[in-house]
Amino acid sequence: MSRDVSLLACPKCGASPLGAAPDALACAACGASFPIVDGIPDLLVGERFSDESGCDVWENEEKTGRFLASNYLLPLVQRLFPGRDPRSLRVLSIGCGVGSDVEVLGAAGYEAYGVDAGGRPQLWRRRSHPERFFFANAKHLPFRDERFDFVFLCCVIPHIGVVGDTYVTAPGYAEERQRAWDEALRVLKPGGQIMLSAPNKRCPLDLFHRKFHWVHLPRVHSPFEGFLLSVGEYREQLVARGGCRDFEVLPLEGYWGFFISSGYWLGRLLQLPIRLVFKLMTWEATRWLRGTFLNPWLVVRAQKG
Repeated sequence: MSRDVSLLACPKCGASPLGAAPDALACAACGASFPIVDGIPDLLVGERFSDESGCDVWENEEKTGRFLASNYLLPLVQRLFPGRDPRSLRVLSIGCGVGSDVEVLGAAGYEAYGVDAGGRPQLWRRRSHPERFFFANAKHLPFRDERFDFVFLCCVIPHIGVVGDTYVTAPGYAEERQRAWDEALRVLKPGGQIMLSAPNKRCPLDLFHRKFHWVHLPRVHSPFEGFLLSVGEYREQLVARGGCRDFEVLPLEGYWGFFISSGYWLGRLLQLPIRLVFKLMTWEATRWLRGTFLNPWLVVRAQKG
């Protein structure tokens, strides 16, 4: 297993590159040392994400990540980089979870990497390229500037600056999220593409953050809460503050596999109107609806200037 340390920068001080040792990565500038635990570098600076764990959760993430990468991310990258050899493109999944999305992209020829601050590193060892995974915080990415052609964050930003794995924002959450925005754009090459997704703040029904998994009613919330983001807030961060261009709200078809709800009859019944809305938001004639309160899930994309 060969790890490209020239891609890395110290997540603590920003100096690069990190020096490699048998059981650690070290920064000559600030003296920080980061252990390699079971083959995975622990480059975490700041808090870890207290997410759910367990075989059922991991199995669903495995299926969901593979579905997303195969049916949504691969076609999107091919459209955004027409004619490019996949081997010439380096992509990064921030908040990669179990890493199945990274593995699918890597199998398609892309130089794909993943970072996550949750409880998933033990699962990365079974991947085809475990050397491309790093235990790290989105606010302190362990990479040098402008190294990636495509960066994507799937429901990551809303979970920064919250109390545990909840939808309650903590004091200073805006500053914490700003750091993550800045880091994602820092590691993106000029002309590179960034994609983010999460439930729509303007839709009063949050279908994806129910209080308990066995509760089928959506979370009713204020369209002004701090947890989620609106299209306007994405545009503000990417275009006004981040200097990106070509901002768009993407269609939803092919994003979700609905694996959990497809396992029982009530779930299959309740997912029908959601599938219909997702299909509706895919049509070009209804493109203008994607940013409205009628759309429960947002996927946005922009190009770094």
